[in-house]
Amino acid sequence: MRVELTEMLWFEEHVVSLSELAELTGLPAATLEELVSSGAIEPIDASAAEPRFGAVALSAARHARRLREDFDLDTQALPLVMGLLERIDALEQQLRSLRARSPGRPGRRSGP
Repeated sequence: MRVELTEMLWFEEHVVSLSELAELTGLPAATLEELVSSGAIEPIDASAAEPRFGAVALSAARHARRLREDFDLDTQALPLVMGLLERIDALEQQLRSLRARSPGRPGRRSGP
């Protein structure tokens, strides 16, 4: 875990190419290209001739590799699963925010 934190801090200040991202994550370049074309992994500047990637892409690619290995997902399923997991995270964050703003406990009604 400590190594990943150090890598992420280093990565915040540096960018890598697609082939370097493949080497860092263990995903084949072809799989990364499909994830980029589907929008599951985004380069820093999508209009650049050669895409460059930062810390967010590294995290997403490592997540994709774990999903692929743990659940034996094919390349076409990865963007869908990653998108659904992002949506779940966003909804959970929204729920926590709403709960933090509500005066009572969740599930309890106030008044008579």
